[in-house]
Amino acid sequence: MENIERRIKGVARVVALIGFFGLLLLAAMTTVDILLRWLFNAPLHGVNDVSSVVMAIVIAACIPANLAMKQNISVEVLGSIGGTRTRRGLDVVASLFTLVFIILMAWRFVPYAEGLRETGDRTWVLGWPIWPWWMAASALMIAAAIVQVLVTISDIATLILGGPDEAEPSEPTGGDAIL
Repeated sequence: MENIERRIKGVARVVALIGFFGLLLLAAMTTVDILLRWLFNAPLHGVNDVSSVVMAIVIAACIPANLAMKQNISVEVLGSIGGTRTRRGLDVVASLFTLVFIILMAWRFVPYAEGLRETGDRTWVLGWPIWPWWMAASALMIAAAIVQVLVTISDIATLILGGPDEAEPSEPTGGDAIL
């Protein structure tokens, strides 16, 4: 299972890195557009079109990595009060809720992309079809759902079988005394 988790995390990081480069490209295009408008009163046509279709992919590309590395926002007060088993149980509950949410998102992305294909919606300036971009975002959301299934299975296995505890904050020692 650890080997699968390691591979999933590696692939998810690569996909997130591709998403980051897409975001970097959008930022560069926006900067060039602003500079051209300011200096020469000559905007870079189509920047809003590119931004509108690429942004969904950029965001969706980061979600699998976020889920695989468990970088979600969490409140751990109850888990810290109740001990290791309680914390692991709450992790399972949180993973299940996250799984349901991601599945619902993926489930809604696909019909949305299909609807864009059926209506033939295109970007305003460049005339690009919008549906392929949203279909790519849908595929990334489906990948995120698969990643979350694996995370949930891992959390359930850790609850049932046990596993390495996260590093607890250590007690202050000689040179680390708190004043």
